Amino acid sequence: MIGRENKSKNRRIKFFCTFKISFINLLTASSKLTFVLFLLILNITCSQFQQKIKLIDSSASIAFFEVEEEDWRQLFPTQLSQLKLSSTHLKELPKILSSIHFKRGVLAYEDWDHLVPESYVSELERFVQKVTEQNQNKVYLCIFKIDDLLSPNVKILKTSFYIMGTENGIVILFQEINTNITFPTQYSFEDWVIFQPRPIKPIYKPELWLKNKDSVSLYREQSQMKNQIYGNIIVYKNLEILPNPPIYRYPKEEDVSPIPQENWKSVPEKLKTLEEMRKNKLITDEEYQKKKNELLKEF
Repeated sequence: MIGRENKSKNRRIKFFCTFKISFINLLTASSKLTFVLFLLILNITCSQFQQKIKLIDSSASIAFFEVEEEDWRQLFPTQLSQLKLSSTHLKELPKILSSIHFKRGVLAYEDWDHLVPESYVSELERFVQKVTEQNQNKVYLCIFKIDDLLSPNVKILKTSFYIMGTENGIVILFQEINTNITFPTQYSFEDWVIFQPRPIKPIYKPELWLKNKDSVSLYREQSQMKNQIYGNIIVYKNLEILPNPPIYRYPKEEDVSPIPQENWKSVPEKLKTLEEMRKNKLITDEEYQKKKNELLKEF
């Protein structure tokens, strides 16, 4: 697989270089200088980014990277960035990930499914065995994709998360959760594993549901208000940061009441209910605006 990836990469580099030379020949002298400087800065930036995460294992649909300490400490919440690393509990990672459910529909409260496909569990087990045998205290990044059934070569659902093994447990920090991505042409391995690191910030809408209630919880910083819950960070066995009582879903199941069908008889009523969902942070502003436009078209 590595050989095929290298050949594909070499073809793309050759094509890009040929295109770059032809394009530069069409520019004026001043434009050429500006364009060359832009490419130089771009190449340096890309090179630095590639050095920040190191590929350590991969297959056709899942990849694992090692993240530099100076990067993850800047991206993680302050309290988590100060935890001491250890690979002791990483063997529990496949079990935890297998118990996480994801809500596929924004308005369908019972439309839940496994976030990590069962077919990927063996890949996770192999990764865990590899890093525990090496006994290196590192933070890792996992990226996996699920192909769209109707357009398997150009559309995917992408999930990315950091794996942080600590002395007392595990912390899993999600950056992407089933993000829809469409490529203009048939994608390659290098296309779908492209990663742009961003600081991990709270996600308030109920995207994740923890079915395993054994020392597992969503994360909440002790300095934050009660409703400041990280719906995208999962804590396992870290008693010093584990909320009490544990949080298995945000908002809690009893706080969410399904919308009765009789309340959806007219567009104004739908818009009113949609506005309430936005105020309660059950949907994002982007989702609210999208659904609102759809309703206005009906009206």
